[in-house]
Amino acid sequence: MGSFMRGREIVEIARLHGWRHGGPGASHPYILKRQGSRPVPVRDKLENKFEAQGILKQLGIPRSDWPEKLR
Repeated sequence: MGSFMRGREIVEIARLHGWRHGGPGASHPYILKRQGSRPVPVRDKLENKFEAQGILKQLGIPRSDWPEKLR
């Protein structure tokens, strides 16, 4: 089964908004952390745009900073 996009793309966007990569955890190679926020797990291969949009919403990333394919 193919992937819609890579989790690494989400990590790069998150870094621009003050999130840091806190290392891998369980089945998620990326755990994004920020002071005062709950950790957000990100899988390596995101299956569809709704999964990617959900993660960006959890991170509080404004839609204007989302990749074009997710808007």
